Amino acid sequence: MDERYYKLIEDYSKKNIRNEDLTDLLIWVDSSQQNQQIFRETLKALEAADYYVNRPVHQQKSWSAIQKHIEKNSTEKSPVVRRINYRNYLKIAAAIVVIALLPLLYFKQLRSEKNSVAYNEIYNPKGQKRLVTMPDGSNIYLNGDSKIRYAQDFNTGKRTVYLEGEAFFDVQHRSKQPFTVYTGKVSTTVLGTSFNINAYPSLKDITITVHSGKVGVLIKNKGKTAPAQFLLPNEQLTINKSGWPAVKKSVNAIDFDSWREYKLFFYDKPLSEIAEVIAREYDLDILIKTEALKDMKLTAKFDKCSAKQIMETIAKLTGSKYKIYENKVIIYER
Repeated sequence: MDERYYKLIEDYSKKNIRNEDLTDLLIWVDSSQQNQQIFRETLKALEAADYYVNRPVHQQKSWSAIQKHIEKNSTEKSPVVRRINYRNYLKIAAAIVVIALLPLLYFKQLRSEKNSVAYNEIYNPKGQKRLVTMPDGSNIYLNGDSKIRYAQDFNTGKRTVYLEGEAFFDVQHRSKQPFTVYTGKVSTTVLGTSFNINAYPSLKDITITVHSGKVGVLIKNKGKTAPAQFLLPNEQLTINKSGWPAVKKSVNAIDFDSWREYKLFFYDKPLSEIAEVIAREYDLDILIKTEALKDMKLTAKFDKCSAKQIMETIAKLTGSKYKIYENKVIIYER
């Protein structure tokens, strides 16, 4: 087992684990039954360590008891008795080992936090799509008006990306190096999979849609972290930025990452939000004249259409009119 996960479990037991580390730990625990067993046994050992480290007299008595038990069992032949007694003292022995490791683990963590981190930042302007190949071989498709930031030691350190906007991630699998995307108070962690995140600042929700593999999502709000939610292919999680509400549902994931192929999909969306997507897609400035039109909801698909073709369809569906002046569009009632 990696030393790092012992430290994360120790932080978890003391309730001072960082949000990004909690994401990594939960993904690691969920990855196998063996890891779940290690997690439970280590927590028990840490509880024993916490008790006995503050009571040196009791700790010494316990250690003496372990030694006497070992000496006694060395002359016994019954494997059943030996196995039962060994488990009774396993927690205390493991606790002493964990206590011995803690100074080393703390030293490594503190040293890493003191080092300054240099970041790379990539911005993709409106009206464009951009493919970014990361140092680990993962691909990130950036939508228009979107930005990512990641550490320069990304390939050798933590695979952490900060996103503002929308992106599709096709992540290379690394069992001991999770890939985490941060969008405000939401963190999305995987080992290797493909998924889409829509987290534009102007939207009230963050939407995570899984194309393949498995994704773990943590939501932090007002200093508290909600239980992790796990998503499988064709599952989507919608998170309200203002609070805890998160809704998971089944979808056709292809519809939500089809923007990479210059296709647009809207399902029961208000015209104001649709106009924002079109403006970003075609680098336009769109003005809707009335509130009634802004709130009107539509469902529509557009496959590699021009801006004019899209506006014609919207005008028919809403009973409105529009005018285009160079890169500006005005939508108004008839």
